[in-house]
Amino acid sequence: MNSAGADTTAIIKAQNTQIDKIRESSGHEMSSHAFVSLYLWQKEMDLSISLQENFFTVRCGMYGDNAWFFPCGDEDEIYSFIKSHISDRTFSLCYLRECDVKWLQDKFPDEWEFIRDEASDEYIGDISEYISLEGSKFSGIRKKLRKIDKNYQVTAKVICDENIDDALSVISIWNSRLHNVGDNGLTDDEVSASALRDRQFLDISGVILYLDSVPVSVFAGFPLNCDTLDVVVGKCIPNPPDGTIYYALREYLKHCRGDYVYYNGEEDLGIEGIRYIKNKLRPVRKNQIWRAVSK
Repeated sequence: MNSAGADTTAIIKAQNTQIDKIRESSGHEMSSHAFVSLYLWQKEMDLSISLQENFFTVRCGMYGDNAWFFPCGDEDEIYSFIKSHISDRTFSLCYLRECDVKWLQDKFPDEWEFIRDEASDEYIGDISEYISLEGSKFSGIRKKLRKIDKNYQVTAKVICDENIDDALSVISIWNSRLHNVGDNGLTDDEVSASALRDRQFLDISGVILYLDSVPVSVFAGFPLNCDTLDVVVGKCIPNPPDGTIYYALREYLKHCRGDYVYYNGEEDLGIEGIRYIKNKLRPVRKNQIWRAVSK
């Protein structure tokens, strides 16, 4: 199959190894292009994939019938795909890194309108730094955590078959309450539950936080690369004690300590409350994201 034809299929479990092999061999470290992310978000974002031996790109129906993730893999295949579509009036690319923007400017000069997509920026945190919570920048979080320790009996348990219903109950309660939606009406209502149900196949592990024996928060993630953990699930019951979300994330990262240096907190979907929390975690950097629309 010629990649320029861009026939697409559903994203299925059998594609796991091939997608991540292409991504890793290309040095692509964003969560957006990882198999787990594509697999879990395909319904909400209307995703389908064109997958070749050394190349893939993903059609993103959320942005239009001719909108695609920036391709990943062999550079000649990437060039061929884009060249075959560049004259299409509706052609656009999403989830571009800064290096992808520069590549497009070099290979197809004066052909694009570039748009910063801040809602899709990925927040990168230092695991050891967040576990230690040292320094003035974490003083507010330390205060919240001490208050929880003072007022509640706190327990953190690794997610397993015996307590998976507790984890799913947190997500179900969160989903049942009115909450904000992101840009383009995007929500992760089904993503978190699907991630936990398919956790063994997707290599997802997680932790449930209990306050006075009541499950109040759940965090879970998967290995994005050799030094980065992707936090794909982060949920609390509505109106939890102040600081619960920070406490639960810290317990989850403690569980993963020693295996990874960084965690990818994924995007904020353009939701103000989520953006506030992710910035409060003091990320060490962001993976900045762009979109490109052909002129």
